[in-house]
Amino acid sequence: MTVSRKINHLTPSANMTQPLQQSQKRLTPYAWVTRVAQLMAKEKNCHYGNWLPTNYHISLLPSDFDSSDHDKMVIQRSSELQNLGFSVNVENANSFKVKGKTYSICIAGRPDIVAIKDNWVVVEDCKSGREKTSHLYQILLYMLLLPHAPETKSLCKGQIPHGRLIYSDRIIDIPNQRIDRDFITHFQQVLSSLTRPDFPPRQPHLSECRYCRLPEKNCSFKRVSYTNSRR
Repeated sequence: MTVSRKINHLTPSANMTQPLQQSQKRLTPYAWVTRVAQLMAKEKNCHYGNWLPTNYHISLLPSDFDSSDHDKMVIQRSSELQNLGFSVNVENANSFKVKGKTYSICIAGRPDIVAIKDNWVVVEDCKSGREKTSHLYQILLYMLLLPHAPETKSLCKGQIPHGRLIYSDRIIDIPNQRIDRDFITHFQQVLSSLTRPDFPPRQPHLSECRYCRLPEKNCSFKRVSYTNSRR
């Protein structure tokens, strides 16, 4: 059995763009840090699949992610930090939104932990699965954006936080020096892609389309990818 991994690139026709007419366009583009991180890490390549929910109100398909292991990690890590004398803020207490200046977009995030001890601020994210490059970009984005968000600005005490990725078998420290000009330029390039005014091309690929959370009514390539995978 031959499985087609790449679906031929197609330009959207009028009937394929019709579902957009049934969706309300956002007043301001809106994206979560996780989406931006995946694009920066090049783990997501379909511009359409990322641009559409950023610019339109789309009811995405539910995620099948089981958060139970992750939640246990956050509880355990919070307890460890408290025992070390840190004041710990967890998940919802760290929710933030930052409105862009150069690009008209709102970026939302919710790091697992923001811990404070004296004048030292650390932002941590717990990962129960395998390591991904996007995890690094995700924590770097938290480090960059937390000091600028109205909700979390006071937590950061006027500094860029130190970062940590917490895996089941190791901890990766990420110094704030990693927030350099190259990183910010890369970040701005992704924001430019997400806020483009014109309809972006679809770049269907079996591995992405099968797990994409866009409903089929918003992208017919989900059906095409399933058909190709069974040939």
